[in-house]
Amino acid sequence: MAAVHATHTLKPDRTLIDANFDGYKLSLEPLPQYTVSLSTGIHDVKLDDEEYTYQHIRAFGIHNHLTLDQWNPDSVYYVDNKHTVQQIKVILDTQINPPKPVLKIPCDEPQGVKHNITLHFPSRGWCVLADGAGKVLVIQTHNRGTPEEEPWKIVFSEELCDKQPFTLLHSLVDISHNVLHIEALLLHMDKVPQEHKTDFTVVLEWVTLAKQDGTSGGFKVERVRQVQGRTSPQYAAIECGGRGLFIASDRPFKMVSDTAKDVEMEEDSSNGESPAAKQPAYLWGQTTEDVSVKFTVDEGTTKSDIELVLQTKGIKFGVKNREQLLEGELCGAVDVEASTWTLEGQELELLLQKREEGPMWPAVVVDDTRGQLTLAPDQAAEMNERLSGLTSDQLNPTPDPDKKPYNTQELEECDAFPEDSAMLVRLDGETHRNTHAASLSSHQSLFNVQINAGEAPCLCLRHDVDALVWQPKSSSNNSDTPFTHVATFNALGYVQASKQDMKFAKCAPNFSYASLCDCVRHVYVYRQPTPTASPVRNRKSGRVIGQIAKQQVVAIDSVENIMGFQVSNERLFILTGSKLITVRVNTED
Repeated sequence: MAAVHATHTLKPDRTLIDANFDGYKLSLEPLPQYTVSLSTGIHDVKLDDEEYTYQHIRAFGIHNHLTLDQWNPDSVYYVDNKHTVQQIKVILDTQINPPKPVLKIPCDEPQGVKHNITLHFPSRGWCVLADGAGKVLVIQTHNRGTPEEEPWKIVFSEELCDKQPFTLLHSLVDISHNVLHIEALLLHMDKVPQEHKTDFTVVLEWVTLAKQDGTSGGFKVERVRQVQGRTSPQYAAIECGGRGLFIASDRPFKMVSDTAKDVEMEEDSSNGESPAAKQPAYLWGQTTEDVSVKFTVDEGTTKSDIELVLQTKGIKFGVKNREQLLEGELCGAVDVEASTWTLEGQELELLLQKREEGPMWPAVVVDDTRGQLTLAPDQAAEMNERLSGLTSDQLNPTPDPDKKPYNTQELEECDAFPEDSAMLVRLDGETHRNTHAASLSSHQSLFNVQINAGEAPCLCLRHDVDALVWQPKSSSNNSDTPFTHVATFNALGYVQASKQDMKFAKCAPNFSYASLCDCVRHVYVYRQPTPTASPVRNRKSGRVIGQIAKQQVVAIDSVENIMGFQVSNERLFILTGSKLITVRVNTED
């Protein structure tokens, strides 16, 4: 993996977390539903026999056939079985326009379509579409969403990715120096033949299209960058401004090619990381009483340059006008008064006195894996003595004849636990290096959702039982980390884990509610806590509760599989094979 410039801990905003959340209360208040019938079926492509791996299923297996126009949230789109993009627009709750065809997708060989058609709206006047057969289309949609809508017009259509079928993950529009750029992020999988089997590489193709703004000239492919990895990403999007990519994945991704400049390739080590990434940022060791951390600082550094802010469970330690050496939540409590540091030449040593004698720390700072643990000779000898009784020169020396030997090779890829190396990174488009990284090893990805039109989507991660929404921000805002905690859905991580039939998950752009959608018929709405009209007392604890969070269950009038699901601030959009159902959740402000 490309060398990481800075490793960060995802730091939740404590003001957005309710430590006294009292659970969701079931509300029987009905939510009004409105239905419009579809005149044609849904275009639905199933995985073929060659797409059999777990990564194919993650990338292409569960497709959301409904697309919400974030710029006009009363309009949704789907592709029918005649390769036509259909628009359904809500005028009033009681007046939903029937499907209106807005674009006929050129398709010379329908049997060549290997993936579902995907589309995205990077601006009010443009749409980017991947046809599932290896082509990218750029469509000018003019004044989309207004009463004077003009017909859509295809202004660019070209085969990319060496004609490999792909899906569209994200797109955005950027105008600079009178040049209109459309950035598109595509995903496909390449076969990698091996001696006894065929393996696959996950490829992210970052394509930049350009045209002179305000002219009648067409788009041209200006730049193509290719990023490769071993697992399908949980999240991938282009940074606002087109300067980098945000990628969340179980295994590392790296830039392998760029048509604008050479990519410096680094030799892979046995664990897939570059030699530079293996160099520890510091060495640390511990006893039952204290923790010592050693750094190498620049020549000429003096004691007056060292800055330390130490709390019982937190630390900020570094050199003036430089990047912090240590920052974050400590893995244990320390005695602030008894802790100190020393500087001799270029060796800076930090000594932290543990508040409680005995417990051993797994690391110095929570989720900081940059350091290397060193053991004193007596500690190493003691550990070897303890392990000697657990090892043998023979493989399974005392087998149980009644039990079949365990074979790890029989495990499928989907049986594996999340990798400790799971990371959320920012990959710079010019340097081809990861500039920021945050560990996801303890944070399950729940869903991705577009909150602000024109920006990178948010990703929702499980933190303990809660669901925290994170917004990747542009690196140009001089923030220490580009990952910002913007909202919390209390206990939603716990709730989602209990939904065995869940297919889709979304939240409203204003964070007023989150919604989980089953494969068939049921949709669940979880609202943010709102003040009660009069105080309510908890029967068990006796605590007075001033806010209540409501849960509502929507049972739609259909037994068909739910094929698409989107939410706006006001309503849910639910797509089945024969109808679109809207459910009013909130009234307009």
